[in-house]
Amino acid sequence: MGQVCKGICVRYTGEKISNGLKYSSGYKRCTNCSLFVKTIDIRYPCCNTKLRTKSRN
Repeated sequence: MGQVCKGICVRYTGEKISNGLKYSSGYKRCTNCSLFVKTIDIRYPCCNTKLRTKSRN
């Protein structure tokens, strides 16, 4: 069963940070919603997708 975005991502959007500093600043990325969030959780509450903590490069 695939994860579906429930549209509550608007609550979790944060401040703008340059691309190179996002992961080092503690932000995590939801690959399903394509958003960066600052949270201590492992999964994103909107779609329950596991958050990415490292860049792909």
